[in-house]
Amino acid sequence: MYKYILIFTLWFLNLELSVGHIWLRPNVNGDIIFAPKNAINVILSTFKMKEMWYFNMWDINIFIFFGIGLSYSYLILEFLRL
Repeated sequence: MYKYILIFTLWFLNLELSVGHIWLRPNVNGDIIFAPKNAINVILSTFKMKEMWYFNMWDINIFIFFGIGLSYSYLILEFLRL
């Protein structure tokens, strides 16, 4: 369970750092607000836009990110067991 939370947190941070202003946005007054609805819209856009499955969009596609993240976590955990 901790792997999924960690991978989701890494994806969430990567989304903000690579694209910018997805979940931390300035409002009309210039204050920074937390808008998690935008991250949900990015998740849902993978079903609506075929461009999300192109190689250059893999870093913000949550399904590809989870697949790669789980593969890396499996390899790291297997390596540490040796």
